[in-house]
Amino acid sequence: MFSMRKLMQAIGASILITVLVSFIIGFFNIPSFNGYIVFQMILTYGSLGYFSVKWNPKTPYTAAFLGATIVSILSTLTSYFLLNVLVWWDPAGIGRSMTWAVLLTLLVAIITVYMKQRKAGTLV
Repeated sequence: MFSMRKLMQAIGASILITVLVSFIIGFFNIPSFNGYIVFQMILTYGSLGYFSVKWNPKTPYTAAFLGATIVSILSTLTSYFLLNVLVWWDPAGIGRSMTWAVLLTLLVAIITVYMKQRKAGTLV
């Protein structure tokens, strides 16, 4: 059964990991800002996909999809209201960003489920 509490734990753990790793990376000189953003996206949504499978084993794909959607919306709202970035001017960019976020999270969730099934010997 789907657990909303476990979904919120997965989202919180993903954001916490992103903040901690970003803080550590901030001490280094990163030459490519785009590379840093891609790395953060992979880190955030990859860890969300992993934790969705770990903490919602009965409904991993639903948890991964909902988690990616919630984090994408939170990111957009944070950019607009806290950082004053006009993200609403490019709706196609928002759509692309959310699509990539959901695809990456679901891909990590699928790989994690496959690895768990292979380890348990229940892979058909």
